[in-house]
Amino acid sequence: MTIDIKKIQKDMPLLDKYIYLNTAAASAMPQPVVDAMTSYIQKQASIGPYLPSFRQETYENIDIVREKSAIFIGAKKEEIAFVPNGSMAINFVSGGLPWEKGDEVIVLDTEMLSNYVPWLALKQQGVHLKVFKTNLNYMVDLEKLEKFITPKTKMIAFAHMSNASGALQPAKEICQLAKKKNILTLINANQTVGLIPIDVRDLDCDFLLTSGRKWLRGPEGSGILYVREELIQALTPIMIGWGSTNWDYRNDDYSFVATAKRFEPGCPVIPSILGLGAAIDYANDIGIHAIHQQVKRLTTYLLEQLQSIEGMIIYGPQQVANRLSITPFNIEGISPDDVTNYLAQHGVIIEAGTFMANTIMERNNINKMARFSPHYFNTFKEIDDAISLIKEFR
Repeated sequence: MTIDIKKIQKDMPLLDKYIYLNTAAASAMPQPVVDAMTSYIQKQASIGPYLPSFRQETYENIDIVREKSAIFIGAKKEEIAFVPNGSMAINFVSGGLPWEKGDEVIVLDTEMLSNYVPWLALKQQGVHLKVFKTNLNYMVDLEKLEKFITPKTKMIAFAHMSNASGALQPAKEICQLAKKKNILTLINANQTVGLIPIDVRDLDCDFLLTSGRKWLRGPEGSGILYVREELIQALTPIMIGWGSTNWDYRNDDYSFVATAKRFEPGCPVIPSILGLGAAIDYANDIGIHAIHQQVKRLTTYLLEQLQSIEGMIIYGPQQVANRLSITPFNIEGISPDDVTNYLAQHGVIIEAGTFMANTIMERNNINKMARFSPHYFNTFKEIDDAISLIKEFR
């Protein structure tokens, strides 16, 4: 399938002013996603939110998005909960499992704050957080991981792709190893859902999560938590309320609903969920395999062009086969903030920072890095323009 880049770029109002190369932080929404949200908001403003027929239509549409979300990652709709962000999804798992003193959780040394601190907080319950050191290419060595596991290991939680190295981990193999040892797995797929094909059945993970605002190009305040059906009842929600709970008021008791909707207390963030559904439709129309292949081509080209810049230091895997899109870098003698600010002044958006991945900063003896993260809507010419500006700045 060939990507119709002209049509896609027509759906991006920001291209009138900017070249956007920062999808790892948040997406540039296509116009159909905006239209899906504003259409609902305008209708709600015109007739009110609680006209019975409109309210019924709204909740039917939410259920349709749940089905779309499930199909997109190879799950059942009963296994899908809508969440406003990835951090909340991780907390539902870390806070909802029955932990015992001495249990261990393994995370990678490439994790950012959101997939580190919720597990670290479990030390108050006597749970130990163990950090597994990735190899020189920021990749998991499966043999070393197997030796790192102990009889106390209960969970391996890892980012499918690091937001600060671009390392694409062998998720299926990690989950297979964990399954063999009767260990739970959580995949933080914030940086892969919408970028590469995802099938939770093939991965054989227990939990998977993503925010909608990144590679899916959905709105802020949208996201998905997948919970393997067999584990839904074992995961106690850390929040409780209407929509997620059955109230037996006559007996002064309550119970949680049987599906993953038990992790959705209160009124849903309807505009964001509808926007998420439109974003999934948009990705499906293009084709996830076509998206993946195009971003692979852009990644290879970006790496080649960056290497032509004097003093360039590129972080992450040296083999392009082990990385995708996310390309962190520094230029000797130049502040990454100065590079990103200069590009922004000339209409090119990238980002500089720690990306809350402090262990990667420490590993490279740096305080900050700059980062490119092109998506399928970007072009080789846009990369050329950005590289030319960096050379001009030097």
